[in-house]
Amino acid sequence: MKAERDHEPYEVFARRKPDEPLLHIGTVGASEPDDAEVYAYKLYDQWRWSEMFVAPSRALVSVRRPA
Repeated sequence: MKAERDHEPYEVFARRKPDEPLLHIGTVGASEPDDAEVYAYKLYDQWRWSEMFVAPSRALVSVRRPA
């Protein structure tokens, strides 16, 4: 496991039912994807999600146009 200073932010997305939209439910800090998966599951397990995803924040691409 890397030192805490090597943690990077991961965005957490989930949906409760397969036919519902994917929601951004929060962030976790982790040094590797496997840790982010565990942290997200432990932190956001108050609901039964049908799917949950984590992605490094740096990997997200903004598609919103400026107003």
